[in-house]
Amino acid sequence: MNKRFYILIFSAVLMLASVMLAICSAPSAQAQNGRAEWGRLADSNATPGKATSIETFMVSADPVTGRNGQIDLSWEQLCLSTWYQLQIAKDKDFTQRVNPAVNWGNGSTGVISAVTGSILIKMDSTNSTSPAAWIPPGSLPEAGAIYFWRIRSVKSATGQIADSPWSETRSFTVKAGFQTITPYLGVQLLSPNNGGTGVPIKPTQFSWSPWFNATKYQFDLAKDPEFKQMVVTATTTTSAFGYNGALDYGTSYFWRVKAIEINGQNIPSDWSATFSFQTEPAPAPETPAPAEPATPLWVWVTIAIGAILVIATLVLVFKTRRQ
Repeated sequence: MNKRFYILIFSAVLMLASVMLAICSAPSAQAQNGRAEWGRLADSNATPGKATSIETFMVSADPVTGRNGQIDLSWEQLCLSTWYQLQIAKDKDFTQRVNPAVNWGNGSTGVISAVTGSILIKMDSTNSTSPAAWIPPGSLPEAGAIYFWRIRSVKSATGQIADSPWSETRSFTVKAGFQTITPYLGVQLLSPNNGGTGVPIKPTQFSWSPWFNATKYQFDLAKDPEFKQMVVTATTTTSAFGYNGALDYGTSYFWRVKAIEINGQNIPSDWSATFSFQTEPAPAPETPAPAEPATPLWVWVTIAIGAILVIATLVLVFKTRRQ
């Protein structure tokens, strides 16, 4: 073979390497309350294809809890990658990394890498060519804060492990929710009302406001405010409890509730305020039917005299006919 052939082969290899380098360089991504793209952050008012100011991108927050709304992520596929590494932090240098729940596909959840503190995300067959994931509502630690994020490829569809360069760092701000004021810490009791009267003795229904992300509650009912004379203590996965036993009539009771599991973890909340109520009074006893009055003596005397007169009349008539 002559030199020209080798030069052509070498040129082809260089061109192929250039193409692969262009394809496998850090991709672009976007993150918003809708979707986003690496290296380019856009909000609902952004012009496609143009970068927008990262300070203007805002993520909605729940007005009551102040926690973030859902944040959707999407990016271009890189070198047939199936595994990506995501980092979210509160600073541009990613020294204060946070690891919220990140979902994709059929409800799968990202795996936290203990070594790097990054979130590993595996694409399934549905979104392998259009990779996407989302941060569920309430997953970020605080509202009114700026978060920085970046992503890179770590594993290809062939199983080859190869870390790509990190994407350009982008950020978003979670809006602050409305300020809420609560008269006390813990679960907020609803029914029966504090100090209520006339509560039915059976069945007795109790309800309270849900505690954020609580998956189990403890319910206590007692006859004293120190909860030493316990009537029932129970656990429930809902924000309501029905006591099917019979309470005493006209008696004061005290109840309280606390969350004992948050997202399935044993993280108890404070006790709610102690509410009291009084059960309905005992029904009045039935009034017996009035007894019939006794027959007066004069009635019996009158009847007796009448009977004697009738008999005497009959005897007189009988004697008169015989004569």
